[in-house]
Amino acid sequence: MNHDAKARFLLELLALLAVCCVGRSSPAAATPSLALLADVPLPGKAVRFDYQAVDAVNKRLFIAHMNDASVVVVSTIDGSVVKVMPDIPTPRGVAVAPDARRVFVTSSPSKLVIIDSGSLSELARVATGRSPDGVAWDPSHGVVGVSDQGDGALSLLAEAGTGVRRAVALGRETGNVVFDPSRATFWITVVPTTGPDQVVEVDPVTATLKAKIPIPGCSGAHGLRLHPNGASAFIACEDNSKLARVELDGKHAVTLAPSGSDPDVLAVDPGLKLLYVAAESGDLRIFDLARPGLVTVGRERPGRASHSVAVDAETHHVFFPLALGPHGTPVLRIMRPSLSASTP
Repeated sequence: MNHDAKARFLLELLALLAVCCVGRSSPAAATPSLALLADVPLPGKAVRFDYQAVDAVNKRLFIAHMNDASVVVVSTIDGSVVKVMPDIPTPRGVAVAPDARRVFVTSSPSKLVIIDSGSLSELARVATGRSPDGVAWDPSHGVVGVSDQGDGALSLLAEAGTGVRRAVALGRETGNVVFDPSRATFWITVVPTTGPDQVVEVDPVTATLKAKIPIPGCSGAHGLRLHPNGASAFIACEDNSKLARVELDGKHAVTLAPSGSDPDVLAVDPGLKLLYVAAESGDLRIFDLARPGLVTVGRERPGRASHSVAVDAETHHVFFPLALGPHGTPVLRIMRPSLSASTP
């Protein structure tokens, strides 16, 4: 990023902070739209990116450049490239463990790459199941959870990834996995051999199932995020282009809403109480987490095939790595929510 662009970026950042500090107590009374902050050139081939993860401690964003066999590390302050980590075949899921100073990246055909979050040096490559996809970190027990999509299983890797691996068979295919701090368990999306798709709770210590919740009306359960209050889960249903909200306690009520075509990655802004649902079609839907059910409050098109989204909870910046930017080369599109007054 040149000097003029960086200065413009910082001025817009100050403006964003001013917006976010006014009326934060009731974001549901505003309609969000996304304003472009910057298109930062990214290195590598103009091919598919996948998951991202924000390292809030070191102010970095880790981006899986899936079809370029690399992980791109950029600054969340100005988007500048910090490092490219090459020779990581088909990187997909990314998770940051700030307390362990590690970053975990899933890699085909069956590996978890462990990176030092400070030095950005590779520490190890350990075995997982087939075609690993999502990955999550359990700070309570020091366990890494890996969705072994090809096996329909969850790998539990002790000792921050370098310990004993236990595989929990779940179904025909698994999607994303998240850690639930309120219950100290993992949740993972599952496509079973028969019956409706599911979101399943797994105990990371005993490697046993604690709950198995069906999601009727959801086909191809994949992307997954939890509500900040821990009461419900949001699931991207790839095959029928729906978003599902599932209550994790009680009667497990399910609410469905349309998404963009072939939804993939979900991201939560807990401060503004917004859920971003990115889709392979390039259509982004924004949902209001302050309201019950699923209330769509915004629609955007961040870019062609912008199926990956990440949020910096501190600045509220929203990140979209695009294989084909305005000039046909990869860029990191950085946007911000602009809140306009609306009638509830």
